[in-house]
Amino acid sequence: MYFRKVRMILLYTNLLLILSLIYFYFNSIKNYTECILAFLLVSVIISSQLFWRNPMRDTSVHKIDAIIAKVCILSFIFYTILFKLPTDDLVVTYAFLLLCIISTAGFSNYYSSRKWCSHPHINSHALLHYFCFIATFFAF
Repeated sequence: MYFRKVRMILLYTNLLLILSLIYFYFNSIKNYTECILAFLLVSVIISSQLFWRNPMRDTSVHKIDAIIAKVCILSFIFYTILFKLPTDDLVVTYAFLLLCIISTAGFSNYYSSRKWCSHPHINSHALLHYFCFIATFFAF
């Protein structure tokens, strides 16, 4: 029962990215790069949903999800930093958000290496999903 609840948390926090896609659809300028970012979000949603339904460590699904997530995160960060941060206030806010993303990714990695799908691992990874979700709005 616990394992099922744990999976559900990460399945739901990943689905927050659908709200980012809705925001993109209604508010983005929809240039070529932002369309690629939206496609990457769809890829992350699909790969994450597939992985967290049965989160077996070091499987091909796990590795594919990790690669897609990293490519997506780095693409969003570079695009946002290079093209979307017009004011110093936004730079400070975004820098804080990136610090949160890096911290929760580090905690997730640390706790997963100690005990896979432990409560601290899942909580830190859920926070990672949440901070990444917030960061997507800076790009769109």
